[in-house]
Amino acid sequence: MKTTKYIFIIIVCTLLTGKLMAQDLETYKLQMPELILEKGGPIYVMPLTDNTQEKINNSLSEDFQKEMYQGLLAEGLAFDHNLPSFNPWMKTNLYSTTENKDEATYIISGDYSFTTSHEKSYDEKSGAEASDSLPFVYYEFSEKSMGNVVGNVVITDVETGEEVVKIPFSKVLSDEDKKIMKQASVKSPSAFIPNLTDYFVHSFRFRFNAIKTSYKYDFPKIKPEDRDLRKEFRQYKRDLKDLADDGKLKELYTMYLEIQQKEDSPDVNECIGMCYEILGNYSKAKTYYDKCDNSESKNRIVEQINVQNQLRNLGFTIDESEF
Repeated sequence: MKTTKYIFIIIVCTLLTGKLMAQDLETYKLQMPELILEKGGPIYVMPLTDNTQEKINNSLSEDFQKEMYQGLLAEGLAFDHNLPSFNPWMKTNLYSTTENKDEATYIISGDYSFTTSHEKSYDEKSGAEASDSLPFVYYEFSEKSMGNVVGNVVITDVETGEEVVKIPFSKVLSDEDKKIMKQASVKSPSAFIPNLTDYFVHSFRFRFNAIKTSYKYDFPKIKPEDRDLRKEFRQYKRDLKDLADDGKLKELYTMYLEIQQKEDSPDVNECIGMCYEILGNYSKAKTYYDKCDNSESKNRIVEQINVQNQLRNLGFTIDESEF
């Protein structure tokens, strides 16, 4: 029993030590939008057409135009704003904008309509406290209000006059209440209009931007085949972890080069490749990944190079940095 217990403790300690000594660095990858406007900017945004049949005061058309202009130019969009960024060419605003329709490559336009409803009703119901009690009558009051917006956003290629895409949108908000022997109470249908406007606008504001998404690079453990180097490499593990924890990418890269001089291996090449990938030098990263055994890293850099090429096609200059 004691032997089993000691073995279990040794295994746990080994796993914890490996976890504590592992080096990883969390930073950003660039996620491109689903729709890429291949001709690039500038983009002109029109006020949306209001097709609402009933008279409802709303600001959706003007809000949409203003927020879309600001959204298209937004830089640094990220899901997590607390991560270090090492890639100098990573862009989230993919297009320029214009307020002159004649200068535009693409035009964003569209339409929308609001509908509202408000219903009141009551039901007469009966009951009895016990089987031998006299029956009684009571009233249940019901009330429901609803607001709805439906619309489409259209992108048109100015040169050809053709519609590139039409994106539909719909949203319903409602409030309902039931009370016994008392009038029910709900929001006014007009109270939904500002929120429905926000939902519509925010659904499109950053739809055509790239987004920086967090990604954790787990550097593989380097196990030298040379037995004489294993003791020396234990100190490397500690130093590498400290550098990764502190986000010192250049120093991390330098240490991996130093390790490579002592014993080259697929794992060392993958680590150097990760340093280059984080820096944004995908050409050098691929060179090193081609020498490693990890298909995940190889596939990832191909995807990253595709993103890089999309930016080049939109007119961005990509300068791959060196350490």
